Amino acid sequence: EKGFDLLIRAADKLLAQGLDFSLWIAGDGDERKRLDALIRELGRRERIRLLGHVAVPKMFFDALDGFVLSSLREGLPNVVLEAMAVEVPLVATRIAGLPSLIESGNNGILVEPGSVDGLADGVRRLLVDAELRKSLAKAARRTIEDSYGFDQRMRKVARIYDRVLKINTDRE
Repeated sequence: EKGFDLLIRAADKLLAQGLDFSLWIAGDGDERKRLDALIRELGRRERIRLLGHVAVPKMFFDALDGFVLSSLREGLPNVVLEAMAVEVPLVATRIAGLPSLIESGNNGILVEPGSVDGLADGVRRLLVDAELRKSLAKAARRTIEDSYGFDQRMRKVARIYDRVLKINTDRE
């Protein structure tokens, strides 16, 4: 579901092309042994790390130059909102709610789910273009502030209450 095997293969492809970076995968789950075996098979243990559970996500995000969501299916993952909020440029798969949040090339990079080449191309764009990373990160933060900040959430909640109350008063 998370597509980490695809991300590992994309990283392997980019490393083989001479790009200098490390891939850290945070979180834990049933696929850990299989992913670790894939990393060993590719000979990439020095560059691709499975970190397990990250207790303080803010510190993790602060250490990143970019974030990649390689999921094959999800709704609107909080981790994407978190990355955008702390100005980490991102590559994400074009799944569920992400195309309504991310305008590819403006506040992030969207790629097709299930594509090693798509992930590799998106990550390559981040790795080789510092100005792009900077502009995507700033635009991502603005997106969160404009659409997902406290004031915006409260306005949305108020609209829901207004609709519910109107429905209830119409019934009386």
